[in-house]
Amino acid sequence: MTSKAESSSNTNTGTTDFFSPDDSMITSFRRASANKQNIRISTDTHGGLVLLSSRGEYFSDSPDLPELLQLSPGAFRVNLLSEEDSAPYGNRVGRNIDELMWQTAFYVSKGRLMEGCHWNDVVQLDYWPNLTRLPLTPDTFRILALFYKHPTSIFFASRLLKVPADEMYQVYSAARAAGFARAINRKPEEPRLEPHRSQSLLSSLLSKLAGR
Repeated sequence: MTSKAESSSNTNTGTTDFFSPDDSMITSFRRASANKQNIRISTDTHGGLVLLSSRGEYFSDSPDLPELLQLSPGAFRVNLLSEEDSAPYGNRVGRNIDELMWQTAFYVSKGRLMEGCHWNDVVQLDYWPNLTRLPLTPDTFRILALFYKHPTSIFFASRLLKVPADEMYQVYSAARAAGFARAINRKPEEPRLEPHRSQSLLSSLLSKLAGR
């Protein structure tokens, strides 16, 4: 993380490091959720997880979920689940997808803002997360309490709470990714996400194109 002095300078000038949701699992999760698709994320070394968008839940068998969630595309595979594949989870209770989104953005951020967020956003916290189940910074509670009671810009909140900008960016990115917070001073930039394609269908099409 950057020093407090550096962070204050970044907030003053608006020069901010960003990370793209496309360079992590965030866009894959968003794509599945937007289209009510159930998917499996699998890796060779970090285990995997199942995301049941139809129920708003996820299940993980990863031995190190933080490490899994920081993998970039190419290091994990996304497969659609059929009703038969999803059936074994029918009687199990998973964790909320919004918690998964918070964790992913929180770990990937590393003090950077997620693209689609801006350093001068006036932030409103619409929903209070269950902080006992989430990774936090030292001042997460104070930051969220301010945004919940008084919609405030990132710049002013950093000054008022005396919290480094990179910590503000990490908490705001996580809250935005999870759908807990939004910017109220501008129209949100929410791209339309196409559904995930069936890998088996894609393989079949590629085989036909190759004349197999």
